[in-house]
Amino acid sequence: MAARVQAAGRTKNNATEAGTTRSQWLEEGMERFDVTIIGGGPVGLFGTALASLHGMKTKLIESLPQLGGQLVTLYPEKYVYDVAGFPEVLAKDLASHLIDQALRYHPTISLNQTVSRLEASPDGAYQLCTETATHETRTILITSGLGSFIPRRLPEPSAEAFVDHGIYYFVPPLAHFQGKRIVVIGGGDSALDWARAIADIAAHVTLVHRRGEFRGQQATVDHLQGHPRVTIRTFAECVQFRGQENLEEVVLADHRSHTEETLAADAVVAALGFVPDLGRLKEWGLNLKGGSIVVEGPMRTNRPGIYAAGDVTTYEGKEKLIATGFGEVGNALGHIRGYLDPRKRGGLPHSSNLKIQV
Repeated sequence: MAARVQAAGRTKNNATEAGTTRSQWLEEGMERFDVTIIGGGPVGLFGTALASLHGMKTKLIESLPQLGGQLVTLYPEKYVYDVAGFPEVLAKDLASHLIDQALRYHPTISLNQTVSRLEASPDGAYQLCTETATHETRTILITSGLGSFIPRRLPEPSAEAFVDHGIYYFVPPLAHFQGKRIVVIGGGDSALDWARAIADIAAHVTLVHRRGEFRGQQATVDHLQGHPRVTIRTFAECVQFRGQENLEEVVLADHRSHTEETLAADAVVAALGFVPDLGRLKEWGLNLKGGSIVVEGPMRTNRPGIYAAGDVTTYEGKEKLIATGFGEVGNALGHIRGYLDPRKRGGLPHSSNLKIQV
């Protein structure tokens, strides 16, 4: 049995057209699932695998036309170093492994659908409404990460003329930077990781940060400090961008010496972070704090049968890491399993004790 993949009014088996009509698909969409996971990033994919593995009838809804979340849309060529079992792994390869794992247990996948409305059924179940379908589910697990991720823009007006003509908020394939002079702007893990990845193929990388200390991992900072093709400029900002049709120069202001210098640059990677937006989830009556969903104990929200895990959540001591999300989604599903069937309270059994059929 193959995983069912539904996309914008159609049903596909292993991405092959099944010839299902729109009316037939809408009828399928009303099939009731034990748990519906919203968000097809790494946490949602692992949650889909766990839920299906432990016998829950599972559906995953993703707003994008492909699975993988930020691993494939924001930094597919970057290495990830903090996931258990992988000393290092390309983000796109990690996504591929997670997708294979999730599809192994035959969930239903609905792509290119954004959940806009939540309605409660009289029996305690829910209906999730998109533009093309209504999805019936007994429980909901929200793993939508940052939601809609809007990049923080460079404040200098001269930057806008060069967006995608030398200035990038969403990084193209690394081969685009081969042998070029690159400026990376930012002080977090994203900026550090991009600088590290690009430095191995670029002619030179200048990492610019307006503060004296980086917010990212010190090991990456140490690596960049010892790299022969990397220059780190702290207490500095890019204050002007110049060029004809494409970017050619960056004007760098040093806040300590109060001087400016012009750097030749073929491209700028602006890694200033993203502004999270939960979209219509904000209208679902969930407790929110700072753009995140407040959860307690077993990743439970304030509404019965609705849980959340990963970067979309907040609680005291929260760490926004993929590794953290993997643990959270397991905790959530252990309690969802007990919510669905009180006889199964007590968490998920060890997979080594299960008889697996694929």
